[in-house]
Amino acid sequence: MALALALDDAHDKRHSSPSPAQSTVMPPAPRPTSPPAADDEPSDIGIGDDILIVDDTPANLIAFEAALAPLGRSLILAHSGTEALARLLDQDFAVIVLDVAMPAMSGIDTARLIRARERNRGTPIIFVTGMSWEDAAVDEAYGAGGFDFVTKPVRPELLRAKVQVFLQLQERTRALRRQADQLRASQALLYEHELIEQRKQFESELLDSKLQQLSEGDRRQHELAALIGNELINPLHNLRVAFDLLREHPNADRGERIYPRIEAWLDHVTRLVEGLIDVARLAAGQLAITPESVPVVELLRQALDGCAGAIAARNLVVRIDADPAPPLIVLGDPVRLLQAIAVVIDHAVHAAAIGGALDIAAAVASGDVMIRIRYTGRGFGPRALHRLFEMYAPLEDSGHEVDSGRLRLGFALARRLIELHDGAIRASSDGPAHGATFELRLPQPPQDVDLASLDFSELALPTAQMAALDYAVGDELG
Repeated sequence: MALALALDDAHDKRHSSPSPAQSTVMPPAPRPTSPPAADDEPSDIGIGDDILIVDDTPANLIAFEAALAPLGRSLILAHSGTEALARLLDQDFAVIVLDVAMPAMSGIDTARLIRARERNRGTPIIFVTGMSWEDAAVDEAYGAGGFDFVTKPVRPELLRAKVQVFLQLQERTRALRRQADQLRASQALLYEHELIEQRKQFESELLDSKLQQLSEGDRRQHELAALIGNELINPLHNLRVAFDLLREHPNADRGERIYPRIEAWLDHVTRLVEGLIDVARLAAGQLAITPESVPVVELLRQALDGCAGAIAARNLVVRIDADPAPPLIVLGDPVRLLQAIAVVIDHAVHAAAIGGALDIAAAVASGDVMIRIRYTGRGFGPRALHRLFEMYAPLEDSGHEVDSGRLRLGFALARRLIELHDGAIRASSDGPAHGATFELRLPQPPQDVDLASLDFSELALPTAQMAALDYAVGDELG
């Protein structure tokens, strides 16, 4: 060992001749304000496991190898800066011990090239020099990427201690990284577990919601079946009583009074069954429509004709406000549109106050034909209005007692028929005693249809014949 260190000292004297005092003076402490030359921060502290020793003197290599052998790491020797760079292309190192004074390529230049490679920017470099370094030389060494340095003659225990510091730092860094990886893995497992729990909770809540909806649907179906049975049983019971009377007294004078009632009850049952069939066909998507250009005024006139008897009996004043030129035309199935409009007008006639007014207006608004039907009389409360177009009105939600727990197939069917024509229907009311207003929006025919060429003078809608009363536009009917 003494021979190796002596050779090492003789080699350095060929490069410089410092005084004995100068050779033992420790260099200044590293300056924290001198960052590595690379712009990016080092990615790691020593990626590899081996130690690279670079010196152009074989005796120095032997001495360094003997000093670092107790650390238990493999020692890789390089005789020049070029050979050191080649070694770095083959593998990574934990620490590099680099001689400063080497021919061809100095240790400073070698360090700069090592730091130029992204993968080696965090590998610790310990410079070994026999020169007396001034501040400028220290700055240059740290600027080239040095972490520390020792001066010759090298004390083996000092070199070993400096290298061991970086090896321990490497081990702690790796331990922290393993802990971080374990923490991330644990967090990922925890997050996955939380996701699974949330998914289970969501599926459980969704299942409960579905079961509740199914239970609610079953309850509503049972209520609906009960309502349908109630709607049917009353007229059927009356029919049975009427037939019993006719059977027991075939020659009695009651026939003239019983036959009209039988006919009315049969009509009621027929309308109820037909309405249920239409609602079921609409829900199943089996109700087809045949769209064509239909005059709105004719639809209104036919719907009013169907209520002529009730209008006269209740002494109502009917006013129609529609612009006859150009004619108001909608695109739709005339039978189904008349069916929907008739539902609204029939309700307005029977809900209007006796001797009251029924106002009907039709006009073009935002590219659609809007029909507004307003009456004074019995209206709707807020809860009843909210569920007006549902198939039936539960007792607790009805705004007035007369419709409580009753089927409302007409409104439900009217809404679905209007929506089937890409239209909309809405109702508004200020309260149960303040009447109501219905607004229906229906699409107009495409712009390429020449409305002037259409002749509606002989148009007869197939649902009903025109009644004796002729409601002219702008006339008051009572």
